[in-house]
Amino acid sequence: MASTKVHVLAVPVAAQGHISPMIHLCKFIAQDPSFTISVVNIDSLHDEFIKHWAALEEIRLHSIPFSWKVPRGVDAHVVRNLGDWFAAAARELPGGLEDLIRKLGEEGDPVSCIVSDYFCDWTQDVADVFGIPRVILWPGTAAWTSLEYHIPELLEKDHIFPSRGRASADEANSVIIDYVRGVKPLRLADVPTYLQGDEVWKEICIKRSPVVKRARWVLVNSFYDLEAPSFDFMASELGPRFIPAGPLFLLDNSRKNVVLRPENEDCLHWMDAQERGSVLYISFGSIAVLSVEQFEELAGALEASKKPFLWVIRPELVVGGHSNESYNGFCERTKNQGFIVSWAPQLRVLAHPSMGAFLTHCGWNSVQESIANGIPMLGWPYGGEQNTNCKFIVEDWKIGVRFSKTVVQGLIERGEIEAGIRKVMDSEEGKKMKERVENLKILARKAMDKENGKSFRGLQGWLEDLKVMKLVRE
Repeated sequence: MASTKVHVLAVPVAAQGHISPMIHLCKFIAQDPSFTISVVNIDSLHDEFIKHWAALEEIRLHSIPFSWKVPRGVDAHVVRNLGDWFAAAARELPGGLEDLIRKLGEEGDPVSCIVSDYFCDWTQDVADVFGIPRVILWPGTAAWTSLEYHIPELLEKDHIFPSRGRASADEANSVIIDYVRGVKPLRLADVPTYLQGDEVWKEICIKRSPVVKRARWVLVNSFYDLEAPSFDFMASELGPRFIPAGPLFLLDNSRKNVVLRPENEDCLHWMDAQERGSVLYISFGSIAVLSVEQFEELAGALEASKKPFLWVIRPELVVGGHSNESYNGFCERTKNQGFIVSWAPQLRVLAHPSMGAFLTHCGWNSVQESIANGIPMLGWPYGGEQNTNCKFIVEDWKIGVRFSKTVVQGLIERGEIEAGIRKVMDSEEGKKMKERVENLKILARKAMDKENGKSFRGLQGWLEDLKVMKLVRE
């Protein structure tokens, strides 16, 4: 006897920043008794996942084989070899997913719908094989969806994957791109950095761009009041099923993200002892890495700033490891000023009353979590679309500052870092940033209001559509 429930199969990209919103969405779906929810990870990640996720009994976990092994999720090595990674995924993963869907059907638990990350575009073909809908979870801003949607035009104008090689710094800062609809004009330097690269990756990006049109729904982990023109444009192209669905983490009362590494909660007790609004939190997310020189400059700036700081230093953060002698000296000199952890319970850190500002790599989860907690930012992007997010923070929303270079463009000296910290935390301009981000915090939380929040209502409408579709198919 086949199950009467709507069975949603979730397929995230194997990266911390992509898994977190997917799991928040899955937990939300699992609250509705009409649904069964299964999450499919690649095998190496699945094995790590089950160690940390005793709390998810209502969500079933499955794995499919993949030749790349990333127990902690995508890392800097994968990011440097995106073309190879995604080509391998498109080659190896569809067969494993088809086998799993067949097996679930034979066991009387047929899959009704695939919800997959935008970057798992190969899942659309798998959904088509079984005649079931694919729903896209977009793990970033609506503006970013428009940039991806405009890949054909960006290519035609030679603004991405340029035929003459990468643009000079002067050109990247002076060329203005003003034809991406729903997005304010931006410099070439603000176009996502991953839209450069080798032929393999270029072909994958070109092939991926139009697949969005085949999805039944696109759920965007952002909120309408933050970027209405982008939502309006994309909905005009794709129809009313392109919807704001964020901030997804606000659906999850546990205030916990997916963790693929142990969190140090001692930092919360340390924060309890700090003055209100005084702490600078520094985290470069799960992937970014720094040179030894850059690490030392940042450490010097933190010490000179005299601000209480909470710094996340993953074991692999510094390429080649940091110099023990200077690091130990830094720790000794700042033992009453700062607190260092290898991974932090970020949602609870950002919600803490002593939080003052966030020095971030501008991954979208970090940015949106900061906004929804009313925390201004210092943007220091590393890769992906983080440079684009940083432009929005500084120019469009005016809730933070950025440095003169990204992490990969070269050394930022301690004087510039310290000046950025003081601007956000001590200046009149910093006070205005704080006021603006406090206003956005109210709008972010309003979007997830259970009575009439636009994102919340949209998600409920989506679940109702899935229920109706199952009835129709039966």
